[in-house]
Amino acid sequence: MSKKNHQLLSYTVCSNTYALLPYIDGHRNWTRVIEDRSEFIVEESVYKIISSSCRFYRGSLESATLYSQKAIRVKHKPPVIIGEYYGSPLIFFPTHSPKNRDSVWFNFDAVELIDSEDTIKGSLVHLSNGISVPLDVSPIALRNQHSFAGSLRRFFRNSQQIHKQQMVYLTKRRYPPRAQHPMD
Repeated sequence: MSKKNHQLLSYTVCSNTYALLPYIDGHRNWTRVIEDRSEFIVEESVYKIISSSCRFYRGSLESATLYSQKAIRVKHKPPVIIGEYYGSPLIFFPTHSPKNRDSVWFNFDAVELIDSEDTIKGSLVHLSNGISVPLDVSPIALRNQHSFAGSLRRFFRNSQQIHKQQMVYLTKRRYPPRAQHPMD
């Protein structure tokens, strides 16, 4: 990866974003972004990218965290819905506390497999684009994080279904068929 040709000043997470990894350049904390078909460096921290992406989708990381904590009852390192992308939740989960500069964030939909890695005493996260990310994090902890993200998706989908059913009910009650006028 040529740093000179692939460096951005800011970035917004989207469905093509697979992982955000800390990238230390001297004393600066930047981000290595892995997308479905590309990889590049962004001159912002992972935390700042996650926070600003939540704002882009008309929310905040704080409100996304509270929603997740309430929905799936996970207080420590909960996955978050960064935004809704064409009706689907854009769910990311962290490997550490969100403000921790070593935290890596993964797109729930991009993770194919979480393997144990004996050579690094940690995990190897296989992404759906064929890239594998080695981490010094327990595979059990990562699998739990991934599972929590799946629970958050189910909660979100169930909430969508309930909302749709309520809207159909309200629409039927609010707008009954129009009675015919006696002159018709």
